[in-house]
Amino acid sequence: MPDWTRGEPAYLQVAESLRQKIRNGQLEPGDQLPSYAALMRDFDVSITVARSAVGELRAEGLVSTHQGKGAFVLEGAAEAAVPRDATIAALRRDLDALAARVAQLEAEQANPR
Repeated sequence: MPDWTRGEPAYLQVAESLRQKIRNGQLEPGDQLPSYAALMRDFDVSITVARSAVGELRAEGLVSTHQGKGAFVLEGAAEAAVPRDATIAALRRDLDALAARVAQLEAEQANPR
């Protein structure tokens, strides 16, 4: 069930729960994700939230969807199912390193030898 006090959208919380199940092997390649109705019931969310959560996993390349059949875990998804917080932390580190490099280049440009 989403924690409304976290300030994170419900669809991201549902997606993270499913991502964790993929990561720990509860959902393996070829397994079908719970239906939208099951997600709505299990997480007490709307169809829009359930669809958005599955869409998030599809965009990350963890699942594929087939109209009328459902969403299925893709091969290699467990390795790719990085926690969202870890992804954000890695992006922040990369951005900080890039900002430091730009600052260094600007300083070199301002003070040519």
